Formats: sequence, C-alpha cells, structure tokens
Amino acid sequence: MSTTVTFAGNLAEAPELLYTRENKPFVSCRVLVNRRTQNDQGEWVNDEPTAHNVKIFGSAATHVHDSCGSGDPIFVHGLERTEAWADKETGEKRTKDVAVVDNRFGEVGLSLKYVSARIERAPHAAQAC
Repeated sequence: MSTTVTFAGNLAEAPELLYTRENKPFVSCRVLVNRRTQNDQGEWVNDEPTAHNVKIFGSAATHVHDSCGSGDPIFVHGLERTEAWADKETGEKRTKDVAVVDNRFGEVGLSLKYVSARIERAPHAAQAC
C-alpha cells in the first residue's frame, strides 16, 4: 500500500540532474514547506520550515532541472516511499521518507501562487523515459 503526498514549498537548492545505473535521468532535491499561523495577538508567525526529500524520475526530472532553481516555489504530488541503507562508517541502519514522482504516477511543477510564468512546451520524447 502506498501513501499519496501533496505539498507546496520552495526548493532548498538548485536541482542536480543525476542518472540511474540504467542511465535514466532523475533529480534528488529537498523542498522546504513554511507554515504560517496567527498568534494570540493576531500577528502572523512563520513556523520552522519542514524539509521534504523528493526524487523525480524520467522526463519530469529533466524539465525540473531545466526550469527550476534554488528558492523557486514548487508543488509535488507523488508517492511516499521509505528508503533504507546502512551507514558506511558505523553500519547502523538508516531510513528516510521520500516523495517519488515518475512517469507513471505523480506531478511536479512550479507553484504560481506568488509568481507568474510563461509556458513553453517541451518537445515530446520519441519514447518514455
């Protein structure tokens, strides 16, 4: 069973385009989500940002790499997965939750809540990534 996640925030750093062992493109990045609440005096207060780990695969990865930079507003709709590994130095088991977007499920894009953009269609690939 998979959990669907949807959130909007800002890219913590410029997305770096990487490749899997099968030479498929992907982007691994963090999205910071800031929550604002009103205090008892009615003033708006920013909470500490929550960092979400995101992996984007396929053609969406190349579009994000080419179109987005550090601090850009972005929304993510994908599946939550837990990655597990052993620490190389201590051998201790580690895990982290990752929102995964690929060509089969999910969406990612610039959030237009506080910005405007001109849409330019990307050429369609001959085959899906």
